[in-house]
Formats: sequence, C-alpha cells, structure tokens
Amino acid sequence: MSPPPSVAARVATWDAALAAVRAYFRGEGLREVMTPPRVPAVAIEPWIEPVPATPGWLHTSPELAMKSLLAHGSGPIFQITHVARASERGAWHREQFVLLEWYRLDGDPADDVAALVARVLEALAPWGRPSTPPPDRWSRVAFLDAVRETTGGLALRGDEDGEALTRALAGAAWSLPPLRTTDAAARRLEAWTAFFTAWSDTALDPWLAARAGAGEGIHLIAFPEPLAALAERSLDAAGRSTSGRFESHAFGRELANGYRELRDPIEQRARFAAVAALRGAYGAPPLPMPEAFLADLTSPGLPVCSGAALGLERLVALATGDVALVP
Repeated sequence: MSPPPSVAARVATWDAALAAVRAYFRGEGLREVMTPPRVPAVAIEPWIEPVPATPGWLHTSPELAMKSLLAHGSGPIFQITHVARASERGAWHREQFVLLEWYRLDGDPADDVAALVARVLEALAPWGRPSTPPPDRWSRVAFLDAVRETTGGLALRGDEDGEALTRALAGAAWSLPPLRTTDAAARRLEAWTAFFTAWSDTALDPWLAARAGAGEGIHLIAFPEPLAALAERSLDAAGRSTSGRFESHAFGRELANGYRELRDPIEQRARFAAVAALRGAYGAPPLPMPEAFLADLTSPGLPVCSGAALGLERLVALATGDVALVP
C-alpha cells in the first residue's frame, strides 16, 4: 500500500483541480455563486438522508437554492460546495463531500462533463496514475437500450406501474422484493427504484467497467419517466416514456447526474409527495415540502435550463488513482 499523500500534495492537487474547473466554466460564460449550506428544506429524494442542523438541515445539494437564483434572473451559474448526506460511508463515499453543480440556459451539461474530465485530468497530470484508462471517447446510451443489451433482451416501455414492472421481471435473473407502498405513484417509484438498484449491481456495473477498460466514458441518457426525479418528461423516438435525466460514468464509476429541468410546480409537488410516501413506507423520517422552491417555480418561474452535479472528490481520486486524496 502506498503511503498517504502529503499535505503539500493534497493542497497542490486540489488547487490545480479547482483552478481547472473555474477556468472552464468562466470560459463558458457561467458565473460562480455561493448559497447557504443550512437550509429549511431539501429536495425530497428516496434514499438520500439530510443531516439535521437545527433549525433545518445541511443541504444535500445546492440544487434548490441555485434554481431559485435562476428563477430570479441569475443567468447560467456554477457552484463548488461541501454537501452532507447521512450514513454515506465507504471507500468512495463520505457523509460530507465536495459537489460541483452548474446550470445552463443553453448547451448540454453532458458535454460539460466530458470537457471537465479532460480538463481536470490534464491539470492533475503531475499526480495522475489512474488504475483504469481515462476516457478517450464518450458514448450516449439510452437507459432502456442499456437494459435490453445487458439483460439478454428485456424490453421495457418506461411507463410500467409497480405490478407491470414486477411481472416483466418475473423471468429475469432477479425479481423485485414485495412492494410496501399503496399510493399508485409511490408504488411505481418504489418498483422502478428497486429495479434500478438491482440492475445496477448485477448488470450495469460490469457493463460499465468493461467499457471503461476500453477507455470509453458513458452518458446514460433518457432515464425512464418514473426515475425522472427533477427532470422533464419526454417520449423517445420509439415512443417510450422517458425523461431528460442522465448519468455520466468514467473509469467505470458514476461521476455526474443531470437533468433537463422540470419547470412545472404542480408536477414537481406530486413527485415530492410520491417520494415522501415511499420514504414513509420504509420508516424514513418525514421531511418538509420545500415550499419556497415550489413557490419560485410558480412565480417568477424557472427558465428553460439544464443542470448537472458532479462529485469533484471522486473525479480527483479517480484521476490520481488515490482515494486518499479526498479531503
């Protein structure tokens, strides 16, 4: 085992990474912002637990605050900030970590991910020793196409309810656990969330690792509508029910998650309510509805925009081949 990096190496590495990120976004016309880390409410998500900071919580992401800035005319923005998520511990997880988040009024955040990976790799070349080849090309693969490819032909429409998805998986290598929720929207979310977890562990991760070993980065795009989270719904060319959500993977690991942002406050409230019902069925503590954010979606309203969040510590660790470089 190699010795841990010195303090000087950690400081130099992070200084280079931060400078590369800031130079990229400023060159793209985005302005840097800071929003408070303690918030009265967070985006309600199935398995992301905020850390209490009475009154309120530490933000799990600056997403809601940044979207409020967008609604009030900020223009394209980015932020580098520490966030906190309870009980996330492991070789590649910390309860507190550095998140890079940005929003554009035009352009594609997935392209930004590829550019950022290249810029940070270049900046960290003096310390670079990644264990997996860095991406020399990027591919876009629709979520449902990746499901079909990695499961021997499982074809899903993307709009199946909990019962229909359970039946569709009956002949697969794995099946869903019994569903606990009773609300229809929550039940569909529960089924698709369980499917995504099981598929990722058994099929997607090995597929991504093989692609990464060949130097390929993957943008997993067009997530099924039940997994849209805060993204707009859409239909793909095949008429499947999808959304503007994507995930970017490099070195065989997830690096970023992004959306073509949902702007409808009524639909967003309904999605938060479905997540709240799912959390309640599994005994997770209740969280308040983010009313201030929903009010900003109503008026003045969110402009047409897309955004993404990238785990900057993970990218630094992957680029250098040393998870100890995470602060």
